[in-house]
Amino acid sequence: MRKTETISKILKLKDNKKKEIELEVKKAADRVDDEKSKLRAIEKDYNAGLRFFNEKNAEGSLTVNNIASYYDFFTRINSRIDEQKKVHKQVKNELTSLKNTLVNAHRDKKMFEILSDKAIKRDKREKALSEQKEADFFMIARKLK
Repeated sequence: MRKTETISKILKLKDNKKKEIELEVKKAADRVDDEKSKLRAIEKDYNAGLRFFNEKNAEGSLTVNNIASYYDFFTRINSRIDEQKKVHKQVKNELTSLKNTLVNAHRDKKMFEILSDKAIKRDKREKALSEQKEADFFMIARKLK
């Protein structure tokens, strides 16, 4: 009986840990989505600037100073895109790691659920066996009187 109580306590702890990790996974997934949105916004700015540059360049209305400023703009935005890709990749890796941790937590919880079920069945079996032995003892005691 004591073993089942211990397993039940551990099972509650495992369940709480699993719920904690589920929340962390949800937060990480939201963060991945946020970082992806930031990346798309930066890429959208880049593409808009590129279209504008190409239009003005096709018209032939760009001066050397304008071309230099566009070159600086594209250089800065390219570096921001690269940085954002790195951040997005890092957050995505964290999410993958948390998902693996969640799978392990679920596996641990399931293992303790199985152990709990086995311990309960064993206790029931032992109790039934004890009751049967007690009933047999009383039957033998009556016959001997």
